[in-house]
Amino acid sequence: MKHSRMKQKSILGIAVVILAAFTSITSLQNSYGADNSLSVEDVNNKDLMQGNGFYRIETFQSKFPPDSLLGWFQQNLPTIPEGSRGATRKDPSKLGVSFSSELPMALLSSIRVFKSQVGESDSGVSYLCSSISDPKCAPATTFGNSLRVDSVLGNCAKDPASGCVESFSLILDDKSEVVAKPIQEIPLGTKTFPGEATTTKINYPAGLSAWIWEVDVPGAATKRYLLRGTVIARAKKSTNFWDFQKPGFYFELIPISAEVAPVIAPRLENFKYKNTQDPVVRQVSIQPSCLAHDTNICYHRVDFPKGARANVKLKLPNTVTGWLNGRLVKPNVSTQPIDNLYDRVTVEAGPSENIIAGGWVDWAKIPEALFFNDDGTPNTMGVGRLDGAAGMYSGSVGAIENYLKWQQYLGEKALLKTQGWTISSTVVEASDSCASTAKGLLGVVASNASAYSPGAPTFNKESQTLDYRVAAPHFAPDGVTENLGTYGLSMRSDLVQCLYGVKEVPEKVEISITSGSSGESRGSTVSLFRNGNWVYLSAEGFTFSSPTLKVKLVQPEAVKTEVAKTEVAKTEVAAAPKKVVAIKVISCAKGKITKKVSGTNPKCPAGYKKK
Repeated sequence: MKHSRMKQKSILGIAVVILAAFTSITSLQNSYGADNSLSVEDVNNKDLMQGNGFYRIETFQSKFPPDSLLGWFQQNLPTIPEGSRGATRKDPSKLGVSFSSELPMALLSSIRVFKSQVGESDSGVSYLCSSISDPKCAPATTFGNSLRVDSVLGNCAKDPASGCVESFSLILDDKSEVVAKPIQEIPLGTKTFPGEATTTKINYPAGLSAWIWEVDVPGAATKRYLLRGTVIARAKKSTNFWDFQKPGFYFELIPISAEVAPVIAPRLENFKYKNTQDPVVRQVSIQPSCLAHDTNICYHRVDFPKGARANVKLKLPNTVTGWLNGRLVKPNVSTQPIDNLYDRVTVEAGPSENIIAGGWVDWAKIPEALFFNDDGTPNTMGVGRLDGAAGMYSGSVGAIENYLKWQQYLGEKALLKTQGWTISSTVVEASDSCASTAKGLLGVVASNASAYSPGAPTFNKESQTLDYRVAAPHFAPDGVTENLGTYGLSMRSDLVQCLYGVKEVPEKVEISITSGSSGESRGSTVSLFRNGNWVYLSAEGFTFSSPTLKVKLVQPEAVKTEVAKTEVAKTEVAAAPKKVVAIKVISCAKGKITKKVSGTNPKCPAGYKKK
């Protein structure tokens, strides 16, 4: 078999599919090792639901409206008659297209080898290892060229020695904080494996299970929240060992409701690729109607409590470094070392809209050039269309450029708008000397756009601004309401000092938003908030389709002082600025309710006691 080597790489590298016989889907990262030929006749030539078919698992159709990309494509499948008995099949003239950052399938811990090299998209030819010591997966004996370990983050109360969720709470409109507790792993009985580390480096953390947490907020749509995340470690094949590279990372938080359903828990198994002898890993039990599922239960997305912000503490390997992207509103991030292998990453943020662009389009109207790279190889959209869909992850390389090319065929109306609370690794490393020489997490950039820059904001030396590009349809799914953009930036203060060449971090920044179509620009000045060694800011209310956001410091000339570009690499903690008043936060308790109070001299309200 031929396998296309794709240049565009997304965050997770998890191929996500709907499918052959009854529908099609987009992928977070394509693909399953498609042939280079892109004939329309080849569509649906791969049995991507092989696991369901082998075990004769029926597809469950929920009574609820679709709350995910998978569900939307399933419920809006264009069909044509087939035969004389009222049967139908997917209309082969239609192509599913989407730009989204959803994670539509289960997160399952796994160790796999792939025919593809590190740096390429995962090939279809792959093998599920029983453990890292599986002889079929050893570098000297395996058919594969790369190893991939997906380590799902567990619950620290149960597995404190690995990557895990330490705590989760909701901060309500009145600033009170309600603490959640983990109640159930999902799926129950998931296969797990131990991590591997040296005294100085984690190759990969233990592969565990995601968990459902419970938090009781009066009047909320639900008490239950799904917290699922994974660390993705990849290794190059060497003569006698696997050479592990910098890992990737993804995490999401979802309020959920439950529906009784005749489904079984998802799992991964080895199969033979259709009509070949090649090994391939498939998920058994794919259910597009369910956001997540376990035996006899289907979970659906519901809204967060109005005005609530989530506070999540994660224990992550300190090899997860650089910048993160997120579906977050006003993200407030901080980090601190736990030991020589792990860091504690605390993220407080509100849920963001996830503006999903896409829909069904006519094959005949799409130029062939949109499916190929400049060198003639299929691009992400090209490989995806072999499965009846052309999908791109919102933060993948080239997402904005591709979105603008597809825009005329998708229109200015969003396909779906859902609530999201996600953080994930950037695809592209920062190239400036300040970021490239620094260690640890540097910052988080958040947006609700359908497509956004895949890496950190670009520092424009000429304008002395941090620039970031976003793109989305102008209107909501109703075709009338304007989509309003959100942008949040949280970064280490020592990085701010190094990039801008200043000794002290100012209190304010200027944010300008330049339209990609008209070139018009409007600006505003916002406060730069501080949390330990991190600062954060946010902008919202701008319209799409493809604006560029520019962030510039507001600081008197007399305060500017050049600093060495190596300063950020030498120290993780910069001196606190003299002109920024420190804000203290205390916890006050009244019965089971905990409230956080902030200020220069905070005091507990009447009836509350300081914890």
